[in-house]
Amino acid sequence: MIAMQYKIVLPSDYPMEKIETRIREKGYLLDGYPGLIFKAYLYSRKDADNYKNPVNSYAPFYVWQDHTSMVSFLQSDGFKGLCEQFGRPEVNMWFIDGEPAIPDSECSLACINNQACQDADIHGLNYTFWETVSVSWLIQTESAEQMSGDTYSIGYIARG
Repeated sequence: MIAMQYKIVLPSDYPMEKIETRIREKGYLLDGYPGLIFKAYLYSRKDADNYKNPVNSYAPFYVWQDHTSMVSFLQSDGFKGLCEQFGRPEVNMWFIDGEPAIPDSECSLACINNQACQDADIHGLNYTFWETVSVSWLIQTESAEQMSGDTYSIGYIARG
């Protein structure tokens, strides 16, 4: 399996309600997408009360069954539309170690770290740069304060 993420950093005065609305209105469109295990619609608000992140961003995290499915998505009209609106993002990819944990509806935050974390829900490795990724799904805000890495709100989970 392959994990994939891109991060679109938005201006500090960007109305993040637009991203939240985009997720609410379009998130379901990837439910049932062929080859998708899941997509976590992640975003950060620099003014969030329940976690710290220095930037406004849209940073979805995907897990794909295979590269063919991932490439199909990256060539889709939906991804082209995102590129037209925000510019073409740098897409990061990691091979997943083991079975990835899919966040449930109780999870409200995600922490993504580029160091190996034993307690993480997803572990992956980019063999080109030997860069790891660890993803933890969080239910309680207090947990985010103890984590290192980037913390995001989870807007929606699409399941393939």
